[in-house]
This record gives sequence, C-alpha cells and structure tokens, in this order.
Amino acid sequence: MRHGVTVIGLVVVLGAGGHPAGGADAKMRACSLLTAAEITAAVGGSAGQPQESDLVVPDGPSKGDTMGMCSWRTGEQNTVSVAVIRAATGASRQAGLAKMAQVFDTLKAQGWTEERKEFANGRCVLMTPPAASKDMPVSTGCFAEAKGMGLSVGHNGGTRVSMDKVRTLLDKAIARLP
Repeated sequence: MRHGVTVIGLVVVLGAGGHPAGGADAKMRACSLLTAAEITAAVGGSAGQPQESDLVVPDGPSKGDTMGMCSWRTGEQNTVSVAVIRAATGASRQAGLAKMAQVFDTLKAQGWTEERKEFANGRCVLMTPPAASKDMPVSTGCFAEAKGMGLSVGHNGGTRVSMDKVRTLLDKAIARLP
C-alpha cells in the first residue's frame, strides 16, 4: 500500500486505452519532473536518491501502456512518488473514473477517512487509515491531466502532508512535461 493510492489512481483514471502508432510508448523520465530540493521543501525530511522505473500496465483502461514512475525516500517510512502516462479519453476515461471511485469507496468501507479537493484538471485526495491500522501509511495524492498526459504526485508515510503541499509538487511536475 506504500504507493497504492497514488499509483492506482493514476493508472485507472488517467491511463490511456491504446497504443501510439508505430509501437511501444516512448520512455517518460518521471524523475526529471521534480527535484530533491522541491520535494524536501514541500514535505520535509531529506529527499534521497530518486528511484526510476517503468511499469507496463497489466490490465484496465491502460493495458499495455508504459507508465513512468519515480520515488524518493524522505524519511524512514516516508516516500514521495510521481507517475506519468498518456491520458485516457472517452469511455476509457469514464471507466477509469468509476474504478477510482470504487477503490476509494472500498478504503472508506474499511474505515479510512477521505479528504478531497477538486480542481479544473484533477483532484487531490488525503486518505487516513483507521486508528487500528497503525502500520498503514497516510496517503496524500494529487492527480491531473495536462499536455495529453495523466500525472500523479503522492506522499505516503507515517506523517500527514497537506493536499496543498502535494498539489504544489504536481504543478511543478506539470510545468516540466514536454
């Protein structure tokens, strides 16, 4: 669940439903979208070395597409992550929105509390686990569509980070999209 809310939200909501002409997706260097200094300023701690990876989405509206991901440890149990993939459209987008709502409804049914802020091209969500689940991280994630891409930035860990701080990171990442 460390990256669960953020990455799941991006894949099911913002991922594309097809492949570009000519073959595989171009690699998106997700680590280039934020700097360690920006992360440290927003969430505290000290951002460690970025860990970049790619994920070929196994199912859902994005099946077969490649999502670029990057994560930075910001403390013993805290992580900031960014993920980017081509944005979905039409029925794929609507199916993704419904799937994301289902994920959040499931968490709330398990006792998680949700705070949400909507904005023109996306939303931020702060999910707090039930008191009995002391080992589960607090998760703050912001998701947006911009420049034909779906993008998420999230913080997961033992400390609560405001949606406004994560949204600031999201806006910086959007500004660096090609």
